[in-house]
Amino acid sequence: MFHIEDDQFSLTPHRTSHSAFREVFHAHSQLELTYIHDGYGQLITEGHVFPLEPGMLMIFRPFQLHHVQIEVSEAHPFIRTVLMVDLELLHSYWPHFITTHHFIQHLLHEQPSIPPILLMPSSPLIQRMEHFGEQYTLLLPHEAAEDARLFTLDILTQLRYLWKTAIQPLNSYSSTQSADFSGYLNPHAEAAMQWIERNYSDSFSLEDIAEELHLSAYHLSHVFKKATGTSIIAYAQATRIRHACVLLSRTVLSIPEIGHRVGMPSPSYFCKVFRKATGTTPHQYRLKVTGRD
Repeated sequence: MFHIEDDQFSLTPHRTSHSAFREVFHAHSQLELTYIHDGYGQLITEGHVFPLEPGMLMIFRPFQLHHVQIEVSEAHPFIRTVLMVDLELLHSYWPHFITTHHFIQHLLHEQPSIPPILLMPSSPLIQRMEHFGEQYTLLLPHEAAEDARLFTLDILTQLRYLWKTAIQPLNSYSSTQSADFSGYLNPHAEAAMQWIERNYSDSFSLEDIAEELHLSAYHLSHVFKKATGTSIIAYAQATRIRHACVLLSRTVLSIPEIGHRVGMPSPSYFCKVFRKATGTTPHQYRLKVTGRD
């Protein structure tokens, strides 16, 4: 392959936001690494909340639902370097890099959300991202296609090295932060997210969730919107679309069957919601990520 599409590999150094924003909950088929150079905020992912500050590396597995809220000021705009990579780029390389492949499989199948890792800017992983980000746009297409793969392998290897040394401090840091930030995400909002994750395959309403949590529908809707910046219905749809993307990419189930399994038994409604969320139909999405009908 002499050309890499933007949805297969992209590296954006020092992307800067000068105004606060709340992303919608979203997921994508690529592995994402985002390093925060400056700025503060919080990450909400899969019913967990993590504070964000300069020096943190966020790791998002493919199809991991997440949402970032940032705080900015004149002194602290939100500056990050973002790497998005489709791991299928390395499919033919894995037989030659067995150790790294095993590590990535472990990483992708970790059950809990991966808390942000605190790294110095001098870390080899961050330095490598910085340097390649400066060079990538200057490469010819055939150079970019080759070098992006080599770079990705190097970054994954650096991440493997980091995992051995950072996983214990990471667990300690996470437990400390959870005490400091208790209540930072409304517990009712967190409980609603976890309820949706357990029940997304069924049809349900806001009233069903509220009754299960012993709250009024109005109160639950209000605290969820205040905590996350989005509605419960929008979050439930995003959860279902995330699981649909996984099934489309990893199974040969029919599209109506996938819609049924993610709680949208009407094929036309499933296709409508999927297209609105992703910009493409389920069939086109499957072709794109797998090359099969």
